[in-house]
Formats: sequence, structure tokens, C-alpha cells
Amino acid sequence: MRISGVFVVGVIMGAAAVWLWGRDVEEYVEDKTRGIRTKAAEGVRAVEEKAGKVLDRGGDALRRADEFLQDTKEHVSEALRAGEEAIRPAPAAGKA
Repeated sequence: MRISGVFVVGVIMGAAAVWLWGRDVEEYVEDKTRGIRTKAAEGVRAVEEKAGKVLDRGGDALRRADEFLQDTKEHVSEALRAGEEAIRPAPAAGKA
């Protein structure tokens, strides 16, 4: 038999095996991996919760930083206005 013939016979035998025992193999694998899949799902949930907490804290930090920047901006503006008023010469007397 040629190699291509052997390949075709192998494909046919494989298809027959899947057709006859495919469901049994699927159930076996599902039963054996149930615990691992449960742990993986729990791990994904834990990562989701932790990521949510980290992102919430990051959002809080950004809000606090924004508030700080706004306060700083106000203080700088006030200081600059006060400096401007302090150095501005008074209007000359007699000129109106």
C-alpha cells in the first residue's frame, strides 16, 4: 500500500473511532478535568475582583490628584494676582 493509501485508511479509522467512542472520551475528559476547570474559573474570578479593586484605587488616586491640581492652580493664580497688584504702579495723580 502506498503512503497516501495508508493515510486515507488512518483517517477512516480515526473517524470511525471518534464516531464510536467520541462521546465516551469526551465524558471521560470532562470528568477528569472538572476540578482543574473549577480552580481555573475561581482563579479568573479572583483576578477580576483584584483588578477591579486596583482600578478603583487608581481612580480614587486620580480624583485626589485632580483635586490637588485644581487647588494648586487656584493658589498659584491667587499668588500671581497678588504679585501683579503689588508691583503695578499706582495711577499717576493729575492724569485722568
